[in-house]
Amino acid sequence: MNKFINFAAGFLLASVTTASADDLPKLTIYTYDSFVSDWGPGPAIKKAFEKTCNCELNLVGAGDGAALLSRLQLEG
Repeated sequence: MNKFINFAAGFLLASVTTASADDLPKLTIYTYDSFVSDWGPGPAIKKAFEKTCNCELNLVGAGDGAALLSRLQLEG
């Protein structure tokens, strides 16, 4: 499991945006579709992360590795 987390972390892109003082900070993470699916680890990690960091986490499935890399290159 540790290897999977390290592997997934290598392909994550995070961008933090802030809104007004009343809103929670938002963190968007682009990752594999299998990570964010109902049977993947994403939903459990999202829940724990939001509780720990007091922020809103948005997991975006960006397809497979090639599609993910293309999207990261486009969005910078």
